[in-house]
Parts: sequence; structure tokens; C-alpha cells
Amino acid sequence: MPVYGVEKYIRKCMLSVLNQTFKEEFEILAVDDLGPDKSVEIIKELQASHPRGNRIRIISQPQNMGCWAARNRVLEEAQGEYVFLLDSDDYISEDCIEKLYSEAINHNAEAVYGSVLPVDDQGNPKDIGQDYLNQPYKVFHEKDGLARFANQGLHPTFRDYIWNTLIRHDFIDKNNIRFKKAKFCDDMICSADMTPLVNDAVLIPDYTYYYVIRENSLSNYQYRKTIKLEEIKESFRVYSYLKNKCQELTDKDYFETRCTRGMILMFYAVCGALKNRKRVQPKLSSSIIKEAIRHPLPLNKILQFKKYRLINLGFYLISVLPASLSASVLFFIGKKKHYI
Repeated sequence: MPVYGVEKYIRKCMLSVLNQTFKEEFEILAVDDLGPDKSVEIIKELQASHPRGNRIRIISQPQNMGCWAARNRVLEEAQGEYVFLLDSDDYISEDCIEKLYSEAINHNAEAVYGSVLPVDDQGNPKDIGQDYLNQPYKVFHEKDGLARFANQGLHPTFRDYIWNTLIRHDFIDKNNIRFKKAKFCDDMICSADMTPLVNDAVLIPDYTYYYVIRENSLSNYQYRKTIKLEEIKESFRVYSYLKNKCQELTDKDYFETRCTRGMILMFYAVCGALKNRKRVQPKLSSSIIKEAIRHPLPLNKILQFKKYRLINLGFYLISVLPASLSASVLFFIGKKKHYI
């Protein structure tokens, strides 16, 4: 787990790991990203006082580098047969690792995904409109099986977060799974890279992970009076990566769906930025909006679509309009459809 500025949450998170019912040997890697609070001191206290405290290994970064770099440090330092990534402001069920590991062994899985329960700071369930965080029980043993399930329609059917996943270490090494540099959503980028590579996977409906919704997180614009333009641009950079990923998947039978979902995801990001445009400093220009919504495919490729041709044509046409008109059309559509 990366550790930075989580003094309020780290004890509960760490205890949820230390008190696992899993009886086999495991190690806990806490990557100190040199935060300003006492998060690491709390971990050291548990390291000295808890019966399993000797399983905690604290790794210090040479300087504050961000969550993506801390997660990569975990992948480089981990010694176990499987790796489980956890955010240090969340926590897991007491039988999380036991359940995921059992499925991994029984099905020789490269990755096992547990279901996720969003909660508030007090642990109360919170509806965030992401019902796909609660999964059906499914086993995949075929190339593209998991990716096909994840892209069976425009409505999300599979979570795009890398945490709460038990991943076989040799799969990580074989495919050189790493996190790309990003201020946030590096887990979504990694999931987009990893999902097409997984052949043997298990999904389980059991809630093994409690996702704590923090009102002051970077992704929650509504609680701040001003929003930095660089933050919006970073968000667009992340979602551009996700939509452009489809260019690598043109030979897949789920290609059209993956491409369309990438464009819709960017559309939502643009609508969110437009909704808060007056609070963005410096000013959010229409040229930035136009570049964000640019379609990753040429027109001739879009015209070959069979399933989602009209949706993609619509996005393409908006992206070739003059910048100010493109932004105005997006604002109008977003407001009319209540995205804004």
C-alpha cells in the first residue's frame, strides 16, 4: 500500500490486514511516500505491538513521488506468489485474502477480483451509482474472456480499479505490469492495460474491500471553491489514454464497444469540467475541450463500425467543429441530458 497523508485512516486499514483469517505466510509492504503527518509512526507502532507486526515492511521513497510510483515500488519489492494492492485510506474484510487465495489456487487464476462496497468515513454503505462494483461469480479460462465480459455493452459491467485484486506475481512479471505516471486514476490506467492480458480469472460476489469515499479527494470538484486548470488537464490526459487504448485492440471482437466506452468516459469528464468551468483557474479554454474530445480513430475507420457507428460519428463531428462551437455543443448536450 502507498502511504501518504492518511493519518485518519491508516490504523483501521492496517488492522484489517493484520487481522486476516489467512493462515499462510504473507508480508505487508507499506511504501512511505514522505507525507506530512504521522501515518508512518502509526504503522511503526503497530509493527512493534501487534502479534503479526513483524510481517510489516516499511519501504521509504527517496522523495515524494506519488501513488503511481509507490505502487510500482510494491510490484518491484514484493516477494510473495501473489500481490494484493490496497489503498491506505480503505480497508478489507477479515477473510479477504483467504477467499481470494482459495479461488486463485482452485482455478489456477492469474487474477481474482472481489466485490467492492463503497462506504463513508463511518463505515456506512454509500450508493455512488456504480452497481458493477458488486460482481457475479464467474470463472474465465480463455483468451479475451475477461475483456469480453468487461466490454459486453456500454453500461459498465466490470470495475476499472486495480485494487481488491489478487494477482499472480509471475503474471505481473511476464507482462511487465506497471503503473503509468499520473497524479490520480493511475489504477484505472493500469487496469486498462492489464484486463486484455488476463486469460485465467475469477470474479466473486463477496464484499472483500471497503472503498472509503472521501469528500476532499481530488476527484470531488463540488467541495472546492476553485479548481486548478492543471488538475483538469491531468484528468483529460488520463481519460485520453483510456480512450486511445482502443487503437491497440482493433483485432478484438469487443473493439467497437471498448472504443465507444472510452469516448463516453471522456465525454463525462468534459461535462464535469464544463459544469465547473467558472471555478477553473486559469481559464479553461475551448481548445483544451476540443482536444480532449478528439476521436482516436479516422473517419473511414468509424464508418466501418457496425454496432455504435452513429454515436462515434457524433463524437467525431463534434471534435472537428471550431473549438468554441465544439465546447458549446458539448455544454448543451450535457445540460440537456443532465450530465451538467
